[in-house]
Amino acid sequence: MEDAGIKLLSLADIEGKTSPHQLQVKGALKMRAAALEYVKDVEAMAAYLGGRVEKLRIGEDWAVSKRLYPGVDVHFVYNRADDEFPARLRALYSGDKIKTIKGDELATITISIANQLLRYIREANPCVKLPEVCYKV
Repeated sequence: MEDAGIKLLSLADIEGKTSPHQLQVKGALKMRAAALEYVKDVEAMAAYLGGRVEKLRIGEDWAVSKRLYPGVDVHFVYNRADDEFPARLRALYSGDKIKTIKGDELATITISIANQLLRYIREANPCVKLPEVCYKV
């Protein structure tokens, strides 16, 4: 785990406030967030993705980061559901080359990796009835 002394950006920060790709990713991650309550071993999930667990210190329950390209990382930031809010999964980006990647490419890769999160959950919980979204990837 490493302390994130890094600048984290959303797709809206990268593309501008009217980013259609931010909405696309936000919607896709919202559909997948509840399934993440079935993650019992975040380190194992990070390894499955070829990523790493990080402490970003932005109020997350956990965060998993993955290098997409040299100088481009995606950070999946998860907050468990509580009495006040539903579970939340966000994707943030960092790296010195992040602004060289187009928003549609980042959105596609982010959603593909989010699907890998669901595959991990399905494989790690073979005898558990999971949310339907886990069976659609």
